[in-house]
Amino acid sequence: MKINTLVIDDNANWRKTIGKFVDIHPLLELVDTCDSAMDAYAKMMVHDIDLLICDIEMPELTGLGLVRSLQNGPLVIFVTSHANYALDCYEVSPVDFLLKPLDPERFLASIEKVKKRLTVASEPITPAPYFFIRESNNYVQIRYQDVLYMKAQEHFLQIFTRDKSYMPMLSISKMEEQLKGDVFLRVHRSFLVHRSAIAVITKNDLVLTTGETIPIGDQYRAQINRKHINMNVVSRRS
Repeated sequence: MKINTLVIDDNANWRKTIGKFVDIHPLLELVDTCDSAMDAYAKMMVHDIDLLICDIEMPELTGLGLVRSLQNGPLVIFVTSHANYALDCYEVSPVDFLLKPLDPERFLASIEKVKKRLTVASEPITPAPYFFIRESNNYVQIRYQDVLYMKAQEHFLQIFTRDKSYMPMLSISKMEEQLKGDVFLRVHRSFLVHRSAIAVITKNDLVLTTGETIPIGDQYRAQINRKHINMNVVSRRS
């Protein structure tokens, strides 16, 4: 991963110094250096910039003014000789605020923060798994993680969560077919249980984290041992 970086400082010596810091860092790609906020703005219209390393006190438009003007702009590290700007800068959520002269260790730590922010931003957000049931004329969304267990009731399926229960017209076998992954365990012809809700497994029953007891059907006992117990046993007592 290369982080496209733009350096902005109206002082030529500082542009050169900060540029060298960027050049020697293996994660950073120095796209350009700019002597003003307006010059930097023009460069951002042409190049994809991931990071601004920006002075604050500059003529015409300050570094803080530039960042305020950007919508969904790059990440920012402010670099300045004036510590009293720190509070003003944090209104735009910079990655860091560095004081001149630059300390190499602090600079490296700042780039680690940039790396972390970019990594988090690039990770896709996967919604928690869920299903819908029909209730009257509405469709109700229920997250897998909210369900404790499900119980077959003639032509209905009673779905128990920690807060309430639902009873759609649905067979337990049909629900088992629709559920994705290996989150729920069929433990009886009438019961599906969320695996994380199981606290204790006895010979004939499951005890849930809520204290409720669910019977184990004879034909499902081997499956419970295979899927839920054997692969997760860390110790045995005789």
